[in-house]
Amino acid sequence: MTSTTQDTYLPRQCFAASNSCKGFKNYYGEVFADTRVDRLYVIKGGPGTGKSHFMRTVARHARQRDYTVVEYLCSSDPASLDGLILSRQGYPTVGVIDGTPPHGYEPTLPGAWEDILNLGAFWDFRALAGQRETVAALVKQKSVAYANAYAALSAAGCMDAIADALTIPCVARDRISALANRLLRDQPRGKAYSSIPALRRGVSMAGKHTLHSYEAAARHLLIADEGYGMGYRLTEAMLEVSLAGGHEVLVSYHPVYPHKVDGLFYPATGLCVLVGDAEPPENIPVRSLSLRRYADAKALRAIRGELRRTLSLREQLTDTALRHLSVASTHHFELEKIYAMSMDFAAKEAFTERFCEGLFE
Repeated sequence: MTSTTQDTYLPRQCFAASNSCKGFKNYYGEVFADTRVDRLYVIKGGPGTGKSHFMRTVARHARQRDYTVVEYLCSSDPASLDGLILSRQGYPTVGVIDGTPPHGYEPTLPGAWEDILNLGAFWDFRALAGQRETVAALVKQKSVAYANAYAALSAAGCMDAIADALTIPCVARDRISALANRLLRDQPRGKAYSSIPALRRGVSMAGKHTLHSYEAAARHLLIADEGYGMGYRLTEAMLEVSLAGGHEVLVSYHPVYPHKVDGLFYPATGLCVLVGDAEPPENIPVRSLSLRRYADAKALRAIRGELRRTLSLREQLTDTALRHLSVASTHHFELEKIYAMSMDFAAKEAFTERFCEGLFE
C-alpha cells in the first residue's frame, strides 16, 4: 500500500494508548495494522536505552525525504515516543513502534512483515547485572504506583458510570441523532466504514495532557461543550451516522473512559469535532455547539445536586490517580538513569544512522 489522501490531513501527533479506568488501553493493533503499514519495525530495549531518540532520528530523516510523519506520543510520558508512521506518495508506508511493556508487542509475521530492532545489543550486561537488586526494587515500586493509579482510575470510572446513568434519561436522543445527520450531510459516502484510533488526550506521569494536532489539521472545527456528557452523546450519534454512511474517520477515545469519544476527524473534508477543551486556529471556521437545549431542563434540575457530588468524587479520584502516576515517574526516571549509564550510545547512534540509510535508500 502507498500513501493515500488521508495522509494529507492526518493530525501529526496522537496517542496510541492510554491509562484508563479499564487499565492500560492499547490501540496498537488498529493503529499499526498490516492494512495501514507495509513494513513494521518493533523496537526492544529497557527504559533509557534511547528508543525515543532512535525514532526521532528516523523521523528527521523521513522529513528530509518529504515523508509525512505521524508521531504517536507515549501515554505515560508525552516527552517520549511510542511509535511513528511514515508515508509518502508512491512509496511503501513504514511503521516503527516501541514493543516493550506495557505496550509489549510480539511479531505475528516476523521477517515477512515485522522486523525486531534490539537496542539491548548496546548495553553492558555485566554493569546492569551489578544493579540487579536496585533495578528489581525500582520495577516493583513503579508497579505498585501504577496499580494504585489504576485502582483510582477504576473507581473514577464507576463514578462516571453513575453520572451517565443519571443524565442519559434527560437526553433527547432523537434530536441529537438528527443533529448528527445534519452535521455530516456533506460527508462523501464511502464504500466501507473505516475508523482509526488517534487519541488527542492522555493522563500521564506528568499529569493531564492535551494535544492540539486535530485543530491544526482541521479545515472546519466544531467544539461541543462537555456539560452533562452531552458532547459525548453527539460524537456517539455521529459515529452511528458514519457507520451507515461508510465514512473514513479518525477517532479520539477519551483517555480515562475509553467508551466515550472526545474527538472525530474526517479526512475527506477536514471536518473536526471536539468535545471539551480545544485551541481553535485563527484561519479556519469554528462553530461552538451548546447542547443544553437537547436535554430536558426540568429533569436536569432534579438530578443536579446528586450529579454534582458524583462528578466531584470522579475528579477527586482522577487527582488521586495522577498523584500515584507522579510517584511512578520518580521510579521510572531512576530506572532510565541506570540503563542509560550502561549504554554504548556511540555504537547505538551509528546503528541508527545505518538503519536510516538502509530504510530510505
